[in-house]
Amino acid sequence: MNRKILLVDDEPHILDGLRRHLSKRFEVHTAQSGDEALLLLDGHGPFAAIISDLRMPGMSGLELLAEMRARAAKTVRMVLSGSNDFETAIAAVNEGAIFRFLTKPVAPDVLTEAIESAILRYEMEKRVPGTFDPCVDLLQDVRALHDGLLDGQFRVFFQPQCDLASGGITGAEALIRWQHPKNGLLLPGQFFGTAEAGGLMGEITNWVLEATCRQAGEWKRAGMPPIRLAVNVSALDLQRSTFADLVQETLNRHGLTADWLEIELTEGAAVQDMDSIRAILEKLINMGIKLSIDDFGTGYASLGWLRHLPFSKLKIDRSFISEIDSKPEAYRFLESMVHMGAECQMSILAEGVETLPQMDKAKLAGCGLMQGFYLAMPLPAGEFPGWLKNRDG
Repeated sequence: MNRKILLVDDEPHILDGLRRHLSKRFEVHTAQSGDEALLLLDGHGPFAAIISDLRMPGMSGLELLAEMRARAAKTVRMVLSGSNDFETAIAAVNEGAIFRFLTKPVAPDVLTEAIESAILRYEMEKRVPGTFDPCVDLLQDVRALHDGLLDGQFRVFFQPQCDLASGGITGAEALIRWQHPKNGLLLPGQFFGTAEAGGLMGEITNWVLEATCRQAGEWKRAGMPPIRLAVNVSALDLQRSTFADLVQETLNRHGLTADWLEIELTEGAAVQDMDSIRAILEKLINMGIKLSIDDFGTGYASLGWLRHLPFSKLKIDRSFISEIDSKPEAYRFLESMVHMGAECQMSILAEGVETLPQMDKAKLAGCGLMQGFYLAMPLPAGEFPGWLKNRDG
């Protein structure tokens, strides 16, 4: 099987970082320009996949992908770009027939999985030409997703979080769902790949933020006291210089104070990109918004690193909660993560709690908060106030 891949980016430090990670699995070649990439194609091809930036001096990424499409039609083409723009993504699809559109920064496991899928596609196309047309398939999926955002096909659900000592509800996580006209209710895992490939993750973040604050504004006008609603964002969202202003404008538009909102960022994104997003995070904190680290335990955070973070909550990933009542080593690992968070004066939330024994073990380990099916499934916005009332009653 051909496992040769070509990385193209005009920033040497990005190429070095990608090469270090990917060389464990693939034969990696790198180029800092489109012209250099084409020379490598002639001298070292064929490649199973090419992963290119878009904005480069000289030959642009779009021009390179179009040329690669003409010279090496079977090579699977992917974009890894700092642009998170729908029109740019569509242009890349049209001109280069790309398989995936990934936005920087990308988690290493996401990039590896995308390349593995690309290599599989490459082998299939070699054996049975015409097996797939990435331009048609991806373009149709991306347009359907984009149209769904515009046509009101998306919903926001709310999964409650509670205090393990008192049992009181402390907040809820806002979770997006797609009410697809043909395929029914879709979970994020069923369409986030398309959103990433089409450069639509920024639009999804904007939609969830707006929908969450709009719903909170309705609850406030109905007399509900403030409850902190957590919205997930990416490091790319936080690299937008206007993101904090967008958050403040959204709160103001719906008559909300900052104690209605929490911003969640995954540990992996925070570890990789803290230097570039710290200023925006500090601006959000100064606005009174709480920040939390999601999926904690899946990245590479250390105690020393945590002490320099502006976050107030750690959410322990569900993969560590699922076995704490059956495997002693899982429980000990949970204790170590709780200790790290406590050393930094952070509140600790156990995600994915599904049983009473898991809840008891999480509490014993020192978790102060929980979220999961044992407490409640994600609830449609219309059902959330009634659920709160029944629980309080």
